[in-house]
Amino acid sequence: MLTDRIQYDVTIKTPDVDLEWFVQNLEGPKREKLVQAIINTANSGKLKMYDVMTNKPMTPAELKERSTRKELITLQRAYAPYEDYDSIVSTELQLSDITRVRFLEEWYLNEKNGLITKKVIAICPLVESYTETGELRGYNPLFWLSFEKNFPLEAK
Repeated sequence: MLTDRIQYDVTIKTPDVDLEWFVQNLEGPKREKLVQAIINTANSGKLKMYDVMTNKPMTPAELKERSTRKELITLQRAYAPYEDYDSIVSTELQLSDITRVRFLEEWYLNEKNGLITKKVIAICPLVESYTETGELRGYNPLFWLSFEKNFPLEAK
């Protein structure tokens, strides 16, 4: 075993439209299929889903709650006296919002031939997060979807 835990992010949809489709990207239908499979598996309960910060189990209902963003916005009436009013806008997560995935893996090195093999322990979809001015702030993790019965793993 080279390492029992390594974690890294993979861009599956690049924001740079000038790059070839295979650079930091998965082809559209394949990306959609992967993301849909992750979300469907999480919602089905076939694999356990965990909170990224606490590693506590999550339910599909908790995922739905986290996948809905509510924002308070101030608008102005279109008629006199043109007063301001507040409105709550609710936005549901779209599959296209998931542009990266985070992998948690075990890596093995075959010292005879230099071959590295990997075992995926868990996968985490990441959603872009923007500032009020539209600048990319970073990526928010939604949940861990674990392929292992014991999660989080104890170091070996």
